Formats: sequence, C-alpha cells, structure tokens
Amino acid sequence: MIVRKTHQGLHIIFQASHGLLSGKIANELMIKYRPPLWLETLVAVVEHDDQQLNFKEKNYLSELGIPLDFTEGSESVIKSIKRAKRVFHHAKSKSLWTALLVSFHLDFLYESLREKSVKANQFLDEQKAFRKETVSYFGVDEDKALSHGAILRFCDRCSLILCKDEVPDAERKLEINTSINGKTYFIYRQRNGNLSITPWCFEADSFELSIEETVLEQTKFKSQKELKDALDATSRRNIIWKFEK
Repeated sequence: MIVRKTHQGLHIIFQASHGLLSGKIANELMIKYRPPLWLETLVAVVEHDDQQLNFKEKNYLSELGIPLDFTEGSESVIKSIKRAKRVFHHAKSKSLWTALLVSFHLDFLYESLREKSVKANQFLDEQKAFRKETVSYFGVDEDKALSHGAILRFCDRCSLILCKDEVPDAERKLEINTSINGKTYFIYRQRNGNLSITPWCFEADSFELSIEETVLEQTKFKSQKELKDALDATSRRNIIWKFEK
C-alpha cells in the first residue's frame, strides 16, 4: 500500500492502482517511443506491481497499529523474492515480452539483495538467463530491450511521485529519473496549478490522469482484519491531475 498522512487522515492507494496509473502515463507517451509490442508493454507497465497486497502474507501495521507505507517496515529477503517470483510468473503467463520488461524491473529492484541471500542470488541469475534467452527469441539485443524497459521505469517513478503528492510548488522541478531515450526528466507544477514534465515526452499537448484513493479518518487499528474491513467499507474518491506542455 501507498500511505500518505494528512490532517484529513490516512490517504491509501493500492499498489495495483499505482500500476494502473503507470499504464495511463505510458499510454500518453509519444508514439515514436512505443515498441512494436505496445499492448504487451502496456500490460507490463500496468501489472508490474500487482500480486502485492496480501493481508495473510504481510503485516501492514506498525507496532502502534498505524498502517505502513510500502517503504516502511521490514520484510525478509525470502518473502521479497517469493513475491518477486509471483509477479514474474504472472507476467510470463501473459507473454514473454511482458515478462521480459517485468524482469528488467525486478532486477533493478532486487539486485541489492544478491549478497544477502542464496535464494535471491539464484532468482536473479535465473532472471538473467531468462532475459538472455528471451531477447534472442525476439531477435533484439539486450540494450535495445532495456531501452524499452525504460518506459516502465519512467512511468513507475512518475506514478509514485503523483501518488505520494511529492510535486513541489513554486515551479520547482523534481527529478523523475533518467530513462526514456536516455534523457533525464523532471516534473513541476506550473503557476496555474497544472503539472508539466520536461522534456515533454507525450503525444498530446495536454491530458488528464486520475487515480482512486481511500481516505481513512481512523488512524490506528487493532488488527489486520480491522484495517482490511475499514478499507473495504470506505468509499473511494478520485484524484485528477491535468498535465500540459
């Protein structure tokens, strides 16, 4: 879960919704940046963070009963790799190209775990072998495939910035990352309140993005079940951003 705290309460966005927002961003990109297997690429972007929310598998509450953002708390390497495997196999069940782009993303996320666990090292080696075999299957070199994977990294990071409400005010620029076409991208808020990204990498000169969030006035919970029930019972609201060149 992505958890943001304000005076209104806890703003919670599910990671699958963050993935959907990532896909909406990808769908606005310039046509020249889209690889031939565009639909399979969109699926990879949308579903790269699925298979995450599981109240039986992971603890989403702090010791004080406060819901945790996905960046908070700790999790064993074994559980992290178990979840990574689930994400990968779900992608592979759709298409090899989808799985290839997800594999690049998993390598980016979990490479730092290589020295911490034999299972992590084994998983990452398996992923490396899969990528080598798959780029050969599609007749592209790995660098070219990795450049297509940059779409996922750009959209993922941009979506997280929006979900966490991290765009600065007063036209100050926040770096997204260096990704599509090897360029470094920045996001900022214009004087009229609309958002923009430089360099502009989208087909249209303006567009809107939206995501659903749940705002919980209750900020402490006695159990995982109480949190889950509150999330299920609370109506969601729509957040809308307008982007313009």
